[in-house]
Amino acid sequence: MRSSSSEKNNAILGKDELIHQVAAKAGLNLKETNKVIDAFTEVVREGIAQGHEVRLMGFGTWNLRNVAARKVKSIRGGTQITIPARKRVGFSVGAVLSQAAQDAVEKPSKHINHQTHSR
Repeated sequence: MRSSSSEKNNAILGKDELIHQVAAKAGLNLKETNKVIDAFTEVVREGIAQGHEVRLMGFGTWNLRNVAARKVKSIRGGTQITIPARKRVGFSVGAVLSQAAQDAVEKPSKHINHQTHSR
């Protein structure tokens, strides 16, 4: 999935920044927080590898999904090739995270309307 140009302008919250923000909210030091985040990602990865669904209520659910084999046109030569069936990790957004995304979409439009009316 490609991002629109407006999405490319958003700041990226990388692991280091995530560690700093989680440490500040949880009152932990950076070393402890790094261990917690590494443990969390390892538990999710191991659960998925075992075929389990990993659910964090309100946030989302990770699971394995089957992707069917499909035929596509090769970019090299234009011949038809078959991409074999495979499994991929899927993520379904939970209600709290979904609402946060909706709030983020609504805030800029309110801000823009406010600027337009104030001139």
